[in-house]
Amino acid sequence: MSRRRGHDEGGSHGGSWKIALADLMTVLMVFFLVMWLTSIVDPKDREAFINSVMGEPPMGAEIQDDQLLPPQKELIQLDLKPPASEEEIRKTLDNVNPKDITIEDTEDYTRITLRSDSFFESGRATISDKTRETLENLGETLAGRNQPISITGYTDNVPISNFQFPSNWELSASRSATVARTFIYMGVAQQLLTIQGRADNNPVASNATGYGRSLNRRVIIEVDKRPENAIDLLDLGIQ
Repeated sequence: MSRRRGHDEGGSHGGSWKIALADLMTVLMVFFLVMWLTSIVDPKDREAFINSVMGEPPMGAEIQDDQLLPPQKELIQLDLKPPASEEEIRKTLDNVNPKDITIEDTEDYTRITLRSDSFFESGRATISDKTRETLENLGETLAGRNQPISITGYTDNVPISNFQFPSNWELSASRSATVARTFIYMGVAQQLLTIQGRADNNPVASNATGYGRSLNRRVIIEVDKRPENAIDLLDLGIQ
């Protein structure tokens, strides 16, 4: 019994060779056209065109020394403020309850101790609008100076374990980082800032009582007053 061929069998792709042939003819035409144009163009113009495509300078062009060097950022001279004095810092924090803050002035540092219970939410590193305003005022006072600033967070010895803070190490470090971010927002150069999280190390009171634990929950900001430790912001490329 003979096999009957369907009406479209063998013919569904019968025209595909025409499309392939047309594409091939188009490519060949473009190739020969480019070759012909290349042959009639002046050699010097052709070389200049190739150099321009490759990003090379045209022949005979003089190259200045500064063209060989990578672009440099122009540094702007900063009008730095003198080192922050204890008096300036106290004036900035004058509206803070004395029970919530301690300011000590030594030969090397001005040390500012913030009671965490008054500045941070319990077990968190977030701050209230009032605390943010206080830190922004302090950051504005410290901005524009070349004094290194270290920020160290401490906790009590009560363990903490949640998704955000697996331990007191992360909590204490995160609180330090919150203060640092606020200072940077107010213009303190981040190259001047160092943060640490010390968890329940170096307690200042016994953790056996609630009051003692509250004293141990703190953030200490130390503003370096030593001239030999001052950082040249221009050397750091800060504009």
